[in-house]
Amino acid sequence: MIKLKNIHKAFGNLEVIKGIDLDISNGEVISIIGPSGTGKSTLLRCINCLEVADRGGIQIEDFAVNLDNITKHDKLWLRRNTAMVFQGFYLFNNKTVLKNITEGLIVVKKMKKSEAEKKALKILKQVGLLEKKDSYPSSLSGGQKQRVAIGRALALDPKILLFDEPTSALDPELVNEVLVLIKELAKQKKTMLIVTHEINFARNVSDRVCFMEQGMILEQGPAKEVIDNPKNERTSQFLNVVRHR
Repeated sequence: MIKLKNIHKAFGNLEVIKGIDLDISNGEVISIIGPSGTGKSTLLRCINCLEVADRGGIQIEDFAVNLDNITKHDKLWLRRNTAMVFQGFYLFNNKTVLKNITEGLIVVKKMKKSEAEKKALKILKQVGLLEKKDSYPSSLSGGQKQRVAIGRALALDPKILLFDEPTSALDPELVNEVLVLIKELAKQKKTMLIVTHEINFARNVSDRVCFMEQGMILEQGPAKEVIDNPKNERTSQFLNVVRHR
């Protein structure tokens, strides 16, 4: 179980996250939808400690972090037990696909090189890129780069996978290969929190959907219920706009 308690984050006078509470069960997939600029990505970054929240708490299983007074040990623990997949891939362009995955295992998990390579090869097979192990990112398509990035995150065995718009940087014809992989991870009961504009994908892959606006969760519930029959008027307005684009 993962619990977010009263998370707040401001940049100067701009309050971006306004007291978010969210419980995520092990193996649950939650998608966060909503208009741009409403704090969705910032929330993920606070969980992964890429941004430090101003106050609140995060509990992952038995480990609780007080964000009002977070320590270096807390930050390191959160970064080791959560994994972020970004819309921009952020691969090491000077390293092969295999080394992009082994790097975190060796540096973060302190694995021996031989063990890291063995695990990385298994992960590359899982994401369908074993034949690309010796390739460099510059030779890959956008969809392949994102699958490497997902593999890198998976290799760390995180308690939760955080996806920040994983398909938004891709050409439309490459989106599906990434969505298929995420659907497969959902079938494997990987705990995932996904920020996405892909509404049909959110409806089909998620156990639950949260609609977020102005730093707050305005509505949440079973994915098909929220997307097909939203109760909040603002959720309904947003979905109507998205459907008619």
